[in-house]
Amino acid sequence: MSKWEWKEFEDCIERVKYTTKIPSKDYLQEGEFPIVSQEDCLISGYWNDRSDLFKVTKPIVIFGDHTKVLKYIDFDFVLGADGVKILCPKDYLNAHFFFYFLKNVNFDNLGYARHYRLLKELSVPIPPLSEQKRIVKFLDEEFSKIDTLKTNAETNLKNAKELFETTLEKELNPLSRHSERSEESRADLPTGWEWKKIGDFCETSSGGTPLKQHNEYYENGNIPWLRSGEVCQKEIFETEMYITQKGMENSSAKYFPENSVVVAMYGATAGQVGIVRFRTTTNQAVCGIFPNEKYKTEYLYYALLSKKKELVAQAVGGAQPNISQIKIRNLQIPLPPLSVQKEIVARLDKLSENVKRLEANYKQIIADCDELKKSILKKTFEGES
Repeated sequence: MSKWEWKEFEDCIERVKYTTKIPSKDYLQEGEFPIVSQEDCLISGYWNDRSDLFKVTKPIVIFGDHTKVLKYIDFDFVLGADGVKILCPKDYLNAHFFFYFLKNVNFDNLGYARHYRLLKELSVPIPPLSEQKRIVKFLDEEFSKIDTLKTNAETNLKNAKELFETTLEKELNPLSRHSERSEESRADLPTGWEWKKIGDFCETSSGGTPLKQHNEYYENGNIPWLRSGEVCQKEIFETEMYITQKGMENSSAKYFPENSVVVAMYGATAGQVGIVRFRTTTNQAVCGIFPNEKYKTEYLYYALLSKKKELVAQAVGGAQPNISQIKIRNLQIPLPPLSVQKEIVARLDKLSENVKRLEANYKQIIADCDELKKSILKKTFEGES
C-alpha cells in the first residue's frame, strides 16, 4: 500500500445529489429507466424520461442515509425517493473500488442522523487506477464464489424446511394413508381414524393479564406467566415474566397444566404452536389445550402445526391478526388410534431433529459467508491486499 494516497472523502467526489421528489403513483408505469427506491436502494419500478427527475448516466455509488444501504450502479436510472445520496467519484477513483471501500465502513453503532456525517469524516485510499481495477477484479471473483456458496446454502435451507412441511402434511393427511385400507373398504378414513373438532375431545382455555399499574401483581412474583410472543418453538420450558398470587387472583390468569398445547392467538406469532413442559399461567392471547388420555400431546402439536396456515387465514384484523378460541375449538383434525399417533410422532420427531441440524448447519454457512466478506474487505483496505 506504499503507492496509495489518502484523500478526504469530500475531495474524492464530484458532487453529492439527492432528490426530494417522490414519484406519484400516477406515473408508475412501464418506462425506459429503472426507479431506485429509498428503502433498500433496489429497483422498484420503471419510469419514462422526465426532466424534473434526477437521472444518473454513469457508474456511481448510492447511499441510503436512513437505511445504511450501499449500492454500486452502472446503468441509467432515476431516483425514486428522498433520503438517497448519489455519490459521483472523480476520475481518479474507480466507482466500484469506491463502493467496496465504503462497504468496509461500520455504521452499526451510529444513530439515525449520523450515517452520512460519518462518510464525510473518512479518508479514502487512492491507489493507482490499475491497482484499483485489480482489487475490484479480485473482490468480484472472491465475492462471486462466496455468493454461490451462500445461495446454495439458502436453497438447501429452504429445501430442508419444505421437506419437513411436505412430510408433516402427508403424515397428518389420512387420505395419503389409503394404502392401509382394504380394497373392499370405501371409507374416507383408515380404520380407527376419526375427524374430530378440537373442542369435542379437549378442554381449552385462555389466560389473562393482571393490571400493569399494580406493582404488587408482578413484583417478586413466582408464578410463571407466558405471553403469546414466547410461543415460538415446539417445547417451552420457562417464561420471561412472573406474576404474584394476588395478580392471578385479580385477573383472568389461571394455571395451565404441564404438557398443555398452546396456540398464540394475537400478533406476530399468531397461529404458532408450542407445548409447555411446566405448569404455567398465560396472558389472554394464548389458548391452552389441556392434555387428556384421548390423544398424545406431541400428536396434537403436529396436527395444529399442520393447520397453522388455515388458522392464520381465518384470523381477523390487519396488523394484529386475531385467532379466536372458538375457531381453535372448531378446528377439525384427523384423530387416529393412540398407537398410530405414537408412530406418526416418532417419525416426525426424527425428521424434525434431522432438519434442525441441517438448518443450523446452513444458517452457520450463511453467517460465515457474510463474515468472510467482511474479513476480505478489512484485509484489503486495512493493510493486507
